[in-house]
Amino acid sequence: MIRRRLDLTLPQNPTSDQLDILALEPFYGGARKIMLETLIHHSRHRWTLLKLPPRRMERRLTAAANWFAEQLSRHWVGRVDLLFTSEALNLADLVRLLPEVAQKPSVVYFHDNQLPDPPPVRINAKDVVNMATAQAATELWFNTSYHLDNFARRASALISRHPELSTRDPMPEILQKTRLMPPPIDLSVSGDISPFKQLQRRKQLIFVETRDTDMRLLNDGLHLLRDRGENFDLVTVGPVKELSSDFARTPLPEWDDYAHTAAMFQTDVFLSARRAAAVDHYAVRAVMARCWPVVPADGFYPEIIPENLQERCLYDGTPDGLANCIQDAWYLQMPEAANESLLASLKRYDAIANCRAMDDRLSEVAVSYGMAHESMEE
Repeated sequence: MIRRRLDLTLPQNPTSDQLDILALEPFYGGARKIMLETLIHHSRHRWTLLKLPPRRMERRLTAAANWFAEQLSRHWVGRVDLLFTSEALNLADLVRLLPEVAQKPSVVYFHDNQLPDPPPVRINAKDVVNMATAQAATELWFNTSYHLDNFARRASALISRHPELSTRDPMPEILQKTRLMPPPIDLSVSGDISPFKQLQRRKQLIFVETRDTDMRLLNDGLHLLRDRGENFDLVTVGPVKELSSDFARTPLPEWDDYAHTAAMFQTDVFLSARRAAAVDHYAVRAVMARCWPVVPADGFYPEIIPENLQERCLYDGTPDGLANCIQDAWYLQMPEAANESLLASLKRYDAIANCRAMDDRLSEVAVSYGMAHESMEE
């Protein structure tokens, strides 16, 4: 194998038209994989992607920086104008192991955060990784308003309990470099209904995504629905080991987007039991496929449900509330133009518009960083 040194030198005149971007993703799966694939597909910039499979987040937080640093120090990947990564990487460790990275602007996309719930009782090394990354990055992008607020609340609570952080509060500086950047979600498959016109929507067929789900809430709510005399079937995506075997279900592989969309055009309810979700791309795509959403009244979900429909779509996080909301969807008349209102709320996730906005902002970050670096050298 030919080994060449990674070129991390700053270009003399950085240009915003087309950047060379190095993307590092330690947890390449689920929403992270979908977001990066969509962004890279629509981007005008040139991307080099290094990735690790989505296994054991705690290991990724503590060890991924070492693996990427070794790969980058040994193998040439071309010129780099900007580093793009997710919060699953300890950026501070990467900079320490590979000092050349500190010469480049870095953007960190927070899909979720691994900060402890406040107030943190015991603090371990994993709990402060996201804080170290936030301090080391040039700019931080958050997928939803809820997640940004959640991060700020958890980070502030962590700082107050951590002596090393509380001596100098980094939050003002961190918040100054945060931006809300909704993920680009490719809705073209759902938007073009022609391949699915022959599919018939089946009453009392429920689409459920089970990863990161409160399985006790899901099972209790569905059992309560069954106890009320409702006969229903499930279409599931994700692990089903903890899902009650009392319910008939058709499992779909997580990688098959086309099958997911086809199922969404056949089910009449999309059900989520994910609590405090930072984002849920399945919910967005289900609404685009005219599948009625029944989702918790917390996390990011209120951001995609218009105010006039929240009473009909959001439940209180209890099994009784879940069952009631599904029955309302089946038996109560829908508000006028309900589907149109839901579809209008999804514009913030349009893949083309969001990728263009991300491209433009990446260019601005690179150019601003280059100009600041030149000023410092003078």
